[in-house]
This record gives sequence, C-alpha cells and structure tokens, in this order.
Amino acid sequence: MSTIRPLDRKRFSEQIAENIREKILDEKLETGHRLPTERALAEELNVSRGVVREAMRMLDASGFIDIKKGPRGGIFVNDVYHKPMSNSLRGLATHGRITVDHLFDVRLFIEPYMAAEAARSAKKSDVAALRALLADAEKHRDDPAYLKAKNIEFHLLLADASANPVLSILMRSITDILLEIAYDFLNPAFEKELFVVHKEVLEAIAQHRVERARKLVREDILFVRRKLTESLRARDSA
Repeated sequence: MSTIRPLDRKRFSEQIAENIREKILDEKLETGHRLPTERALAEELNVSRGVVREAMRMLDASGFIDIKKGPRGGIFVNDVYHKPMSNSLRGLATHGRITVDHLFDVRLFIEPYMAAEAARSAKKSDVAALRALLADAEKHRDDPAYLKAKNIEFHLLLADASANPVLSILMRSITDILLEIAYDFLNPAFEKELFVVHKEVLEAIAQHRVERARKLVREDILFVRRKLTESLRARDSA
C-alpha cells in the first residue's frame, strides 16, 4: 500500500485531508476499509494529533470517511459523497428557503432523463440489482414501512443505472431532505401502487424502452408529489 506523500507549505490539516481523499480514490479503497489511526498518521506525518483530527473532521463532513467510537471503532472509508450537498439543502430547508415543490421540480427535471439513460445503457448487473430489490420488496408487501424503504431505494438504484455519478449524488441529496420533511408520510395502498409502477419501470429498462421508462417515471413522480402534498397539507391543518 502506498504511503501518504509528505506535506508542503499548505495548511497541514487541509493537505492531510486532500492526500487521504486522493489515496481513497486513486487506490479505489472500498467502503469499510480501515484507515490508520490518528496516532499512526500523526507519527507518520510528524504533526500533532490535533492536526490529524481536524483533517478527519473535514473528510467526515465530505462523506469520505466514517469515524466510529468504541472498542470496534476506528476510521473507515465511506462513500457518502452526497453528504455536503445534503447538509446545504438541509440548512436551506430548515429556514424555509427550499420547499417540497422545489425538490419535486428538480426530480421532474432529472429523473425522467435518468430513467431514459438507464433504459439506454444499464448493465446486466444494474438490472439484476433492481430485480433483486423488487423481489425482496415483494416478500414484504404487507409491511408499508419496509415497502416504502424499498420504493425509495429503487430510485437510488435507478440513478446508479444511469451511469452518471452526478445524478446519483443529486438523487441521494434530494432523497435525504424529502425523507426528513415527510418523515411520517406512510400509506400502505400508496406504497403498493408505487411498487407496481416500479415493476413496470424495471421491465421498460430491461427491454431498452427508453420513452416508456421516461414516461413511467414522470408519472410516478407526479403521483408521489400529489399524494405527499395532500398529506403535508392535512398534517399542517390538523
């Protein structure tokens, strides 16, 4: 394994963070890979543990590592690259600068395109992952909370199948905030209807039916938007 290169005149904590980020990406370290301890890094780079700790905070905030406490704790590679965007959106949503309508406007813009791209170029492994997810969801159709989680995950896998990592990051950020805004929205009949639509979307992708995939996902988003808006209005007026 390559060592982290020596530091130059740039602020130490920033350069340590940059070097480790490059190491993770260049060596394609997998999520869960354990990195050296703060003490080991401090000794290797001849800096204080405080400097290393600040670098770790930067990497954690940007989603590249996960810092775990306790006996089994440590510093582990992570791939939550959407975390900074989620944090920015969360701050704006908290102060009313971003609404559900704003988020759905973006979804309507990017997700039909995302589905079309998936129908054009999804790999066999992408289709297999979507099939496995829906097969798992099928076994839990009477558990609305579980089904909701799988319906949400379907859209994230769809983003991955589009082969555009920017779309994946955007979708995960938007989904994070929507879940926080509508955390208590749970309707069994609604989730079952979405599940059926997702099965149709999958078949369109598997058959490379680009325009059908685009159309189904657009209708899916409009349906969810309408139901969620109705639910939020009812909650606010209660």
